[in-house]
Amino acid sequence: MPEIAIALSGGVDSSVAAALLVEAGRDVIGVTMRLGVAETAGAPHVHDEVTLAAEVCASLGIPHVVIDLADDFRAQVVEPFCDAYASGMTPNPCVRCNERVKFGLLAARVRELGVPALATGHYARLARDASGVWLERAADAGKDQSYFLYRVGPGTLGTLEFPLGDLTKAEVRRMAAGRGLPTASRRESQEVCFTRDHVRLVATRHPEALVGGPITDGAGAVLGTHRGIARYTVGQRKGLGIGGPDGPYEVLRLDAARNAVVVGPAGGTRVASVTLVEGVWRLGEGEHDVLAQVRYRTRPAPATVRPVAAGLEVVFAHERDPLAPGQSVVMYRGDRVVGGGIVPGTRPRPDLSGTAETAPGRDVRPARARTRL
Repeated sequence: MPEIAIALSGGVDSSVAAALLVEAGRDVIGVTMRLGVAETAGAPHVHDEVTLAAEVCASLGIPHVVIDLADDFRAQVVEPFCDAYASGMTPNPCVRCNERVKFGLLAARVRELGVPALATGHYARLARDASGVWLERAADAGKDQSYFLYRVGPGTLGTLEFPLGDLTKAEVRRMAAGRGLPTASRRESQEVCFTRDHVRLVATRHPEALVGGPITDGAGAVLGTHRGIARYTVGQRKGLGIGGPDGPYEVLRLDAARNAVVVGPAGGTRVASVTLVEGVWRLGEGEHDVLAQVRYRTRPAPATVRPVAAGLEVVFAHERDPLAPGQSVVMYRGDRVVGGGIVPGTRPRPDLSGTAETAPGRDVRPARARTRL
């Protein structure tokens, strides 16, 4: 029985990871998830991933197994993605997929095959010490994917390997070409794996999320008309189509109950803290200094975090722009992932006339004022 499985997606990264394992003398089997993404709206796949993965395995002389997780992927990732957008959130499907599908269902199926370990082509590293196994940033800061993996628990981390963690993307490309791998010249997709057009996909499940409605200020005054809340995200400044003496504007909140996009002057609302839901945390009780990363492409910034009954309370050292509900905030100590959680959505407020727009637990005040989310 093979000692390790490599999850092959038909891309260059997982292909090189497989090659490195084989060259290291490991007994390897390739596994590919059949996710049914070709059936979703605007799926960006030109080549069949299963066929490409099989070609890679053939070139490396290792067996290949296809594991059908299409129904689970739709239920665990695609449908919650659509539901979240329709409720005014901005979900991160990669975080959910890694936790529940790749390192949940797939890892379990690999163990059922009698294979004790799973490798992937993610850019991340693992570190071991007396306290257990830790996830850390990859050597290539521009490709690091630890942000998307923060919800994978230490028990699962102990069964994983990331062969690309110490490599750069440029090195991986050269390795693929030098080895003549079938995926060496394949372009890298920057879209969500199951859709090129999230608006079109959301419309298949929630057509009401594409119905136009009012764009209002914090007091409820109508400033314009939006084209469906699924097209907008908190913090968005472009594409609003409105102006005025208080502009330019940015999105402060999406109110699905009123089908309204609530805006305010750009930069006029700042966030001092957030209490994250669905928190994962590895540093114990009390208050801890961390670096908090609020989106994949943003720089981490100093913050303090404290576990509370509702989740993780994060206080930023410097106020930030509004956070998009549904996004993850990931906490680091140096390169090490120590926890994270999800920015919560807000409950609708039915009557906002004559008052400042507020979300539970948040004060919206003039620019430079302290704001809580």
